[in-house]
Order: sequence, then C-alpha cells, then structure tokens
Amino acid sequence: MIEELRIPRTALDLIQSELEENKPYEACGVFIGTIDGMTEHVEKVRPIRNVKRTHRSFELDPKEQYDAWNEAQKNGKEIVGVYHTHPVSSAVPSLWDRETMQNDTSVWLIAGADGMRAYVWENGLKTVKIVEA
Repeated sequence: MIEELRIPRTALDLIQSELEENKPYEACGVFIGTIDGMTEHVEKVRPIRNVKRTHRSFELDPKEQYDAWNEAQKNGKEIVGVYHTHPVSSAVPSLWDRETMQNDTSVWLIAGADGMRAYVWENGLKTVKIVEA
C-alpha cells in the first residue's frame, strides 16, 4: 500500500490553480511518475478535461487519459495517481469517489475548499501522507 505521495510544490500549485479556474465545477487529471515501495513519486501533473463538467463528479476524458498513458510509457514512467477538485466542499471522498476508488489501486488526491488530502483504497479508505518533493 502506498503510504506517501511525494509531489513537487509546482504540481500542488497547478492543482490549486485548476481548482480556482474551474470553480464551481470539478477539475481532474493524472499523476505521471514512479512507485518505490510504499512511496509514490510524482514527476508530472497532467490536467485532463472533465467530460462530466459538474459540481459533484468528474470523468477523465478518455482520449486525453490515453494520451497521458502513452506519454508516460514513452518516458519509462506510469500513471501513478489521479487528482480532482472539490471547489465548494472539503477534500474528503464523496460516496461516488469511495465507490470508484474500490476499483482503482492508485492514489487519489482531492483538492478541496479546505486544502488537499490524498487517499488510497485498501480494504477501506486510507490516508496517504503528502510530502513536497
């Protein structure tokens, strides 16, 4: 299980900008990087269009997600996580988030009106420590 998300300050700032620019709608994207034991290393944040464009849910644009996966593969990296925003609520997974996380082993970072938190699903919701790299 991933216990730590190492992410550059510039990446966190980009996610915060996505939250502000898309408000009141949710924004989303993926993390490209590597996994070393229980630590996920984010090297790049790739914003991806939210095809749902709603206040309460997100869905990554399939073509953009595929392009991100191709980019990662070409560079010997992988998609190691996903982020999305909760611009008018807290950084806590919604019921929909929790249900979706059960089928996804990657780290989910949520940027909410009250800050950012990261989670992983392993027999239940677990918090992942965010560390600026």
